[in-house]
This record gives sequence, structure tokens and C-alpha cells, in this order.
Amino acid sequence: MSDELDRLQDVQDDIHDAHGVWGANDLAAACTTAAAVPTFGGDAGELRAIAEYCEAVATTVSKALQATEPLVNEGISRVWAGDTHVSANEALKALSNDMDRARTAFREICRLVRQHAEPVRRERSDRESAVHLTEIAATVGSMTWGVVPNLEYEGQVMRDQHAKAIRAVDARVARHIEMRNAAEDFATAMHEIEAQARTSRLSDSPLSAVDEVVIAGAGWTPTMVPGSPVLTAAMDDRAAAALAALSDTDRERLTGLLATAQSPEHRAYLLKTLAAGYGVEDVARFDQLIAGHGNDPAWLDEHLSPLSMDGEKPLPGKDFNRIGPVLWEQGRLPTCVASSTVTARAEVDPLYALQLTTGGHPDDPEFDNPLSFEDRLRDEQVRVYDDGRNWRQELFNGRGMSDPQSTTVANEQIAPHTGVRYENVETSDAASRSEIIPAIERAVDVGHPVPFSIDEGREGHQMLVIGHSGNQLQIYNPWGYTYWITEQEFTSGKVDGIDPDIPREPTAVRLPKEAVR
Repeated sequence: MSDELDRLQDVQDDIHDAHGVWGANDLAAACTTAAAVPTFGGDAGELRAIAEYCEAVATTVSKALQATEPLVNEGISRVWAGDTHVSANEALKALSNDMDRARTAFREICRLVRQHAEPVRRERSDRESAVHLTEIAATVGSMTWGVVPNLEYEGQVMRDQHAKAIRAVDARVARHIEMRNAAEDFATAMHEIEAQARTSRLSDSPLSAVDEVVIAGAGWTPTMVPGSPVLTAAMDDRAAAALAALSDTDRERLTGLLATAQSPEHRAYLLKTLAAGYGVEDVARFDQLIAGHGNDPAWLDEHLSPLSMDGEKPLPGKDFNRIGPVLWEQGRLPTCVASSTVTARAEVDPLYALQLTTGGHPDDPEFDNPLSFEDRLRDEQVRVYDDGRNWRQELFNGRGMSDPQSTTVANEQIAPHTGVRYENVETSDAASRSEIIPAIERAVDVGHPVPFSIDEGREGHQMLVIGHSGNQLQIYNPWGYTYWITEQEFTSGKVDGIDPDIPREPTAVRLPKEAVR
């Protein structure tokens, strides 16, 4: 699509400029070139048939969901199933939630495919414009001997054909731009649906199918706001790969830990720790620390997950991230890079988060209290800040950290626990920001936090993109809260709508790039 559009736009200028007696040969050649550019193709009828099929699937899933609702509401006997002793009630609720996601996904796919069929339907008009350009090339070409006009040349005919050629090539360019934009929007929306549907995640793990569904959907219900499971799509994949790579002895031990876990959320956090790169011994130690709260999803969420990654239902205003009265914030120090990095790591590394929130001593009042958490958080932010700067900054009292230093600390602190390294990408203008948005959205859709720099005058700051829904991005500000902005606000450099003290223009993005082997 891009190649065809580039060719049309190149020849569009040639057609506009080819006028008058000495432009006839150029006009004929340019029209021939423009006519030869392929149409964008597609079959609107086939797309509508696919939409109808998706609608039928959604209806079927809806009927199955309705059939399970009485059992979900009333509960069934507390028998056990699966390798990790998932109760029948838990399994049924998880399957019901999975069906609800599938129904929502198929309905949205149906809507998107029907919407995409409309620009595809206009392919016929693009083909007709190409035919007109061929006819114009023949008419104008008959009035020249190469670059020299012949006796057939007529000025009025040339003017009429030139005007028709301009209309035809402009129409082709406009339709190809429309189709390119529609294709990009369709691809982005489908990726978001794929990441949120989550059906059959952990499918490569050695666990039973029932266990996979229950664990992958832990922490999510149809009525949740914002609605974010414990395991992101990327964590699902990492956990499945780690499970498959375990020795028989370690797999048996881990399966035993999962079997004695007290809730789907408890099991999911054990697998999240495995996905973060820890061995079974570390997972067992982590299990001992959180076992007293294994059946308390709210406690687990507060102490092990500071952010709601990729929330599906944007809410207005600021959503503060806190432990009791203490915010996950940088305080008065110039540590926005270090602070956002620490919070991002805590979100993907539950063992690290537990160390920060409880000092590794849950329920011990000497360690597990808001003020001690605040001290540990500040100490860790300062450690990352000091380790990430150079001697010149210290000597000359330079404040903050540069974009390359931010990239380095992201690769040191976050990447080892996600398997994905970061690369700094400059976004100095609206075009570059618009171009990078799809990549940002793909990253956060699967659960990778994306740091980005913002500047305004001499003021600089770093925040994180942590979620995506429709045309909105979820932002974590290390001043202690998350909020939502539109893609247009990001592109136009106006991310300060929630707070005028925020520097407004995104100037660089740390984009997840390559998997760590």
C-alpha cells in the first residue's frame, strides 16, 4: 500500500505541472505511469461475509454464556479439577469470563470488518480513475511527436484533458490515503482485541486446559473497571515458556505450589514471578511470604502491582497509585526517570514489588507500614538515579538523567524481567509521534511499559505509557497517579491537559525492541 501511494504522489506533481503545448508529452507519460499503479484491491463482499460469520459466532457464544449463568450464580459442588486443584466453581467462573471476552471480541471484530469494508468498496472507483488516466494518456499522446506537438494538437483539448487528469490522479491519491489510514486503524484495533481477548493463553504450558484458563484470567471480571488481569499477554507467554523449560523435578514442585495456592490470583502471582525470570526456589520463597494473603486479591493487588497495566475502560481524572496514604511518587527529588523505572519494574516483578512494599516481611509492623514503604521507595529511586548518572553530572551538580541514561536503566532494571530490551526513538515533531503511536500501542497491549520524555522550554520530565484503549493512551506520571490522554494529544504535544505543570511535548520514546535471549 505504501509503495503504491508513494508512486501515485510522485506522479501527481508531474501531472499537475504538465500543461500547455510543451507539456503534452509529459502529461501523457505521467498519466500512463499513474494508470499503471495497481489498485489497493480487496473484496468488500467477502469482508461483509466475514462480519456476518463473526456475528453468528458471537451469538453462539452468547447462548453458551447464558446457559452457564445459573451455574455460575448458584455454584456447583466443590470438587477439584486440573493439575493445580482448581475448584469446579473457579473453573466455571473463569470459563464464563473467558466466554464473555470472546463474545465481546467477536462483536467488535464484526463491527470493525464491516467498517473496513466501506473503503474497500471504493476500490472500483479507484480502478475507474486508472482507466480514465489511460484514456487521457492516449488522447494527449496522439497530439505529439515525442516532445514536439503535431498537427493534431488543440489547445482546448489539452486544457480539458489536463483538468481531467488532475481530477483522476487526485482521486486516486485520496482513495489510497483513505485506504492506508483505514488499514492502519484496522490493524491497530485488531491487535488491541487480540491482546484483550486472551482466550487460550498459556496454551503452550504443561498445565491442564482448565488451569490455563483460570490462571490467565485471574483478577478479571466482566464488570471490572479498569479491568486488568494479573498476567498480561507477554507475561502469559513468558510463564508458559518458563514452565515448559523446567526440569521434571522443578515442574513437580511448582505444580505443588500452584495446587496449594488459595485463589486464582495467588496462582497467577506465582506464575508472574516465574515469568519475571526467577527460578522455582525464588518462587517458593515468594509463595511463603504471600501465603497469608493468598485469598485476599485486594491485598495482593496493592502490594504486588502498583499500576493497572492496559486498563480497558478509561476513566476521567487522576487515578492515584498508593499504599495506604503513601503514593508511588518521586517526591521532591529530580528522579522522574529513576522513579518511573522503579515503578515499572515493580509492576512486572512481584518479588521486587513485595520487597519495596513490605521490606520482605509482610505483616511485621516494623517493616510493613506506609512510612517504611516510603523510605524504601525513596532509597531505591535514589539508588537507580545515582547508579545511572555519570561523574560529570555529579561534579557540576547537573540534575536529572538524559534519554540515553534512561534507556540504559530501563534495560538494566526492566528488560531482564520482561525479556524485551528498549531502544530510544526521537519524537521531535508531530509526524514522528504519529508514526510511533502504533508501536507504542502494540507494546502496552501485551504488557510492556513504555517510558517517554517530555519537554517544555527548560523543563523536562519522564512518564510511562502503560495502557491503550481505542484512541486513548494510559499514562503513569511519577508524581503518583495515572491518567488518560488521546492519541491526538500525544501527537500534537499536549499531554498536560490533566495538570498544566506537566511539560507538554513528547520528545523521545524508549520503545521495546528486541527479545533478550
